[in-house]
Amino acid sequence: MKTRILLMIVSAFLAISSSAQTKSDQVNYLLELPKDLELDKGIQQKYLMTVNYIDFDMFGNFKKETQILGEYTNGLKDEKVKWNNVFISNRNSDEQGFYESRKMNSMEDFSYVPSTKMLNPESFPVFSSNTTQLQNLVWDMMAFEVFAWEYFDSLKLNVEFVAKSANTEVDLAGSGTFENKDIRLNWNGISKINNEICAIIEYTAMNNPLMIKNDFIDIKGRSHYWGYVYVSLEDKQIEYAMMNEDVIMEIKFPGQENAQSANTIRKITLKKIQ
Repeated sequence: MKTRILLMIVSAFLAISSSAQTKSDQVNYLLELPKDLELDKGIQQKYLMTVNYIDFDMFGNFKKETQILGEYTNGLKDEKVKWNNVFISNRNSDEQGFYESRKMNSMEDFSYVPSTKMLNPESFPVFSSNTTQLQNLVWDMMAFEVFAWEYFDSLKLNVEFVAKSANTEVDLAGSGTFENKDIRLNWNGISKINNEICAIIEYTAMNNPLMIKNDFIDIKGRSHYWGYVYVSLEDKQIEYAMMNEDVIMEIKFPGQENAQSANTIRKITLKKIQ
């Protein structure tokens, strides 16, 4: 009987200690992000990125939608990453499904080391179509990685951080320019996804000038974009990310005297699949 009571006391003590440790860990997570957390670039991760381009007129009436699906793998040899199984499909009504799903063979096993070199035209293969949208896959993924890792050590809970070093005009592989004017980051708290404790990093960038000009189209506009990145507090890998972007443009085609106005909404999700 005494043995049984002793075991019950020990069990209760261990349960209380475990609970206290868990609460302590949670409090530590909310005080600061771990300063010694290093990204393990040798861990291979695979993600599915889904991008929807939804075109509206200036009164919010639906015109058409393009959806792009692509698999992204990082952690490859020599810090390379690659894309596979990139498909594009369209629909002309928000009441019907997508059709004409086409595989972009030019993106199959497209491999590179993420860097500013990926803003150069020569860094890309010759795409048969949808060039800018396929390039955007690369640039959007690089943006998620910058928001997840570049300023991680500078973030404090619920304190807005102005990422001045990210505010710059970038060349879009020779097709135009995009200027990030005012990127702001905020560590909002912690959550759990894919069985990983994660820091939730919010980002916003408003009133960003956009210019695209080539032999086929002339675009001038502005972009607002915002979203979240979930960063593992175990290995610093991205567990989930999302972005919304609102782009208002004036578009002129060859031979046109007057530009036409357009509004494109982009919705992006990044989910880990391996």
